[in-house]
Amino acid sequence: MKDTSDIGTPPPTADECLELAWTDAMLVGHGPIDAEHQEFVEVVNALANCSADTAAACLQDLEAHVHSHFAVEKAWMEKTDFPAADCHIDEHERVIDAVQKVNAKLLLGELGLQDIRRLAKALADWFPAHAAYMDSALSAWVNKKTYGGAPVVLRRDLHADQRHAEAGA
Repeated sequence: MKDTSDIGTPPPTADECLELAWTDAMLVGHGPIDAEHQEFVEVVNALANCSADTAAACLQDLEAHVHSHFAVEKAWMEKTDFPAADCHIDEHERVIDAVQKVNAKLLLGELGLQDIRRLAKALADWFPAHAAYMDSALSAWVNKKTYGGAPVVLRRDLHADQRHAEAGA
């Protein structure tokens, strides 16, 4: 049965937006990965702030992006024999699976706008830790294998408490 509970639901107000704000704290030090991450933030934000009329298109954009983005990372992992590739790829596959399932249910009329926004929130919650741990490790590995050293990451706009935490204090 079709969920019609949020038909006509307007886009979220500014207070309700689930913005995943791009900051330099998300940089991992490999330009192509950082560019993919900036695009990921953009498509997740578009999904989080979509309307009932734009939800399907935003979800399709997200699905296309995660397929492309994760394929690029997988290629780097394979090219450089990344030791943690299996774990990293498994996590990507779980995200792709979730996005595909939501997309299929939306197309069948089984989900509503609030379900789409829940997916966007889940991705916004998941992404920072994934980037900070898994993708930063991939970046360090790719840079070591490609350039012989660790990445240099210049971060702007960090608050004093973020700088203090990142310094390991």
